[in-house]
Amino acid sequence: MRRVVPLALAAPIVVALLLAGCGGGGGADDASGKRAKANDPFYGVISAEPLPGGAELAALGDGGAGTLRINLAWGSVQSGPYSPYDWSHYDPVVRGAAENGIRVLATIYSTPIWAAPTAEAPPLGSDLPAFEAFARAAVKRYGSDGTFWEDHPEVPKLPITDWQLWNEPNSPLFWKPRPDADQYLRLLRAFNSAVRGSDPAGRILLGGLFPTPAGGISLEDFLSALYEGGGRDLFDGVALHPYARTPRETINRVARARQIMRRFGDAGKPIWITEVGWASTGRPPGLVVGAAGQAGYLRQVFQLAAEDRDRLGIAGVVWYSLTDTPGPLWVGHCGLFRLDGSPKPAWEAFAQVAGDSA
Repeated sequence: MRRVVPLALAAPIVVALLLAGCGGGGGADDASGKRAKANDPFYGVISAEPLPGGAELAALGDGGAGTLRINLAWGSVQSGPYSPYDWSHYDPVVRGAAENGIRVLATIYSTPIWAAPTAEAPPLGSDLPAFEAFARAAVKRYGSDGTFWEDHPEVPKLPITDWQLWNEPNSPLFWKPRPDADQYLRLLRAFNSAVRGSDPAGRILLGGLFPTPAGGISLEDFLSALYEGGGRDLFDGVALHPYARTPRETINRVARARQIMRRFGDAGKPIWITEVGWASTGRPPGLVVGAAGQAGYLRQVFQLAAEDRDRLGIAGVVWYSLTDTPGPLWVGHCGLFRLDGSPKPAWEAFAQVAGDSA
């Protein structure tokens, strides 16, 4: 929801010792003999920059997190239009996540400064072939038959199979100069070719749609336009950012999206909640509910989503976010951890809800 590229994270977390006793996921021994667990991907967290390190990933794994959503930014991999791809920024987090039973959900969002005047400008026109090549390379690096797994046979194999195109493309904060469903479809066609052409097991998620973006296109109108424009066969799941005053309102917004999908004969596809959260403090009041309220709302939204997991086809819920960011605005205080790395009550709530499932 925040206008940050790529979703900035302010400080590392030091939490591994805080999770003693939290349940981890089960799994089978891999070829190296190392115990490979896989937590339930239904329980997720979004991390921004800097990406979590080994201790943080171990803590998340022990706490039951099964999905880690990250922004896999083109500009962080390719420094110029003719530069080779450099995956060193993302290899450690993919490795650490796999070692701790956490699947990475990769959001491909933002255009490099050498390709566009702003990161929020979609790479269309002459930039589209280069974008498609980057997306294809990412899948070939981390997908089912990715070179990362060939290069590191000692790492339990948990390939990236869920690939999300953009972040809130129906909001003018993230799609410049203004949201346009036809433009998104053009980018989606290229993305579809890159992902499915590189990994038959790859699944494409729409960019998380915000229900009522100021100055943008409503979820209902944008999603309907994608179907009306022939986009049904270009994606495998709908993603939402159903921020609301209460957890029940959040689930009601998911139900509304499901109604739209049914109307277009697409009821069989899953819905991902790739962002949801409430703040412990901040201004303006927004979705500020206090530290205890944040923990309570976290429990409620995961429990309600789990109860409606089958009825609404909810594949997973990703809490926004892992750690607070600087500044007074409420959106920077939705983290499970404070700026100094200390855990909030919301972290204990997440570890209890997700850990019980592991």
